[in-house]
Amino acid sequence: MESLTLTKEEIIEATGYKRGADQLAALLKAGIPADRRPDGSVRVWRHHMTGIAAPKQKAPRRAPELASDRKAA
Repeated sequence: MESLTLTKEEIIEATGYKRGADQLAALLKAGIPADRRPDGSVRVWRHHMTGIAAPKQKAPRRAPELASDRKAA
């Protein structure tokens, strides 16, 4: 099974930087969500790079307006 996050080498290849601060800045500038792990390394979820997104939430459906719901005037 493939790892859920990019490896250090993949992040270096994607950003062109070895320093975590530079990597994070480059990823965020490119619109790729990334964050820091507790050890200070940069984390990028693989699905952000491969384009496999999480399922989108459906908008809540409106209740139908029924004739029986209308008040008589």
